Amino acid sequence: MSLFISSGEASGDHYTAALAKKLRAVGYDGEIWGMGGIEPREAGIDVCWPGERLQLLGLTEVLSAIPSILSLLSEMSGRIIERAPEAVVVCDSPDFHLHLIAKLRRRGYRGRIFYISPPSVWAWRGGRAEALRRYVDECLPLFKFEHEYLLSRGCKSKWMGHPLVEEFRKEAPGSAAADSLPDSEKMVAFLPGSRRNEIKKLLPIMRESAEALAGEGWLPVFSVAPGLNPAAHDDMISEFTRSGVRFYAGQGRDLMARARCAIGASGTITVESLILGCYMVVTYRLNPLSAFVARRVIKTRHYAMANILAGCDMFPELLQESATAENITKSALAWLNGDEAFRGGIEETMERARRTLGEEGVYDFWSEEIMKGTGKC
Repeated sequence: MSLFISSGEASGDHYTAALAKKLRAVGYDGEIWGMGGIEPREAGIDVCWPGERLQLLGLTEVLSAIPSILSLLSEMSGRIIERAPEAVVVCDSPDFHLHLIAKLRRRGYRGRIFYISPPSVWAWRGGRAEALRRYVDECLPLFKFEHEYLLSRGCKSKWMGHPLVEEFRKEAPGSAAADSLPDSEKMVAFLPGSRRNEIKKLLPIMRESAEALAGEGWLPVFSVAPGLNPAAHDDMISEFTRSGVRFYAGQGRDLMARARCAIGASGTITVESLILGCYMVVTYRLNPLSAFVARRVIKTRHYAMANILAGCDMFPELLQESATAENITKSALAWLNGDEAFRGGIEETMERARRTLGEEGVYDFWSEEIMKGTGKC
């Protein structure tokens, strides 16, 4: 008797780790095993494959890793078929997980398959909705508009809300950082990401912007993501320590909760900033080939999820050629030095967008659905 859970990036690790803890709390006593990073290990998941193997960014990086990914798919699907878990739960990382679940079904796996945070078929590669419809017993999306889109495409989907809403209410982000962060109203948070490749592209321009903001009297503090690959994590801390850059190695949400403004890589962090009411300058850089493809296939006007939820340019999006230190600094100062009318309008928009995030109790909801799938509820 076992349950297979797989995640391949920091946000997915967080959700699956919390899910595993909740499953134990509600009485699941079988083995929980699969793929993940630091958080899933700490949550008691038997991590047979490190999720860091999937922390790829951009088309060219993925292409170069295809042989390794194919080998991993073969090994993982074979182990799942052999051990026959009661259910398979995958989260994020669609370019890997869609191939995995398709391979499992072709090889005869008949257990239930759940997909937490399924692919963004509403934004691009809409054909993947057919794979979700054919292979997945239940999608568990994070946002209501995703849920409604999946239902419109014939996929089985259930939604209650975004898990971070409850987490932030219970954990009070910022309190954990009280002793290790400066008590300053001038603090600006820099969050360069949780993947080595995105950090490599963003960190140099963020550091240049941080120097400019420091020259204007602000206090930059950099986040070193806990879910980062251990070697890259240690390298960042070593470099920041050597060069005298102020940093925080805890959760990025703690840093944002105490900052006046954040500059961060596009991703889950924009939703966290929205919940916290922390204005964010969103920036991102892909390699030129990946950016070329993305501009032709992505159907949404906005890239940052916070802006998609708001339906407007709530946070500045500085992508590709626009992602320069000068533009980041200018956008941050527009907020930091903005008048009351400007700031008040943005704060009203953030509040409206927050109301789209649904109800609390999402981990209870997910665990109940999965327990039903294993016949335990």
